[in-house]
Amino acid sequence: MTEDNKERAPNRLAAEVFMPMMMEAFHDGLREVGSLSRWLLATLVVVNGAAAISLLPLQMATGAKLGGAGAFLFGILAALGAALWSLYAFKRVSIAAGTMLGYWLTVADDGPRLEALEVAMKRHMDQAIGSRVAHVMVFASVAAFLAGCALTGWGVLSGGGLQ
Repeated sequence: MTEDNKERAPNRLAAEVFMPMMMEAFHDGLREVGSLSRWLLATLVVVNGAAAISLLPLQMATGAKLGGAGAFLFGILAALGAALWSLYAFKRVSIAAGTMLGYWLTVADDGPRLEALEVAMKRHMDQAIGSRVAHVMVFASVAAFLAGCALTGWGVLSGGGLQ
């Protein structure tokens, strides 16, 4: 075995180990996150939408009714915003994963390992995964629902009822 082959053998082995693990983890994570995201965001839209519609037959102060409806509408928009941001974040993660896969395929094919590139790819993946915007929007949707419920309850209790 030549000196060059001895040097590349650990790189090839690392690539052969990392590629299947990375692909399996990416696919498993993608399925789980996609399923959870769909259910969570659909639930937030439905709950806020149903709450907004339930305000229609209630007789209460106009300000409380408009405030509750506005809060529920904001909850719907925040949930939809979280869904759109999740799609954007997935695109970023997919691009980073594709870059990593291409790199490890090159390494497996006797390409050189580049520590600086590995660090940069890990940083990009961490940034893509670590975005908290969708979490903040989901929290805003839940908070808007609770605020809408509070406004509606206050409106009903302060002299409202069914029309």
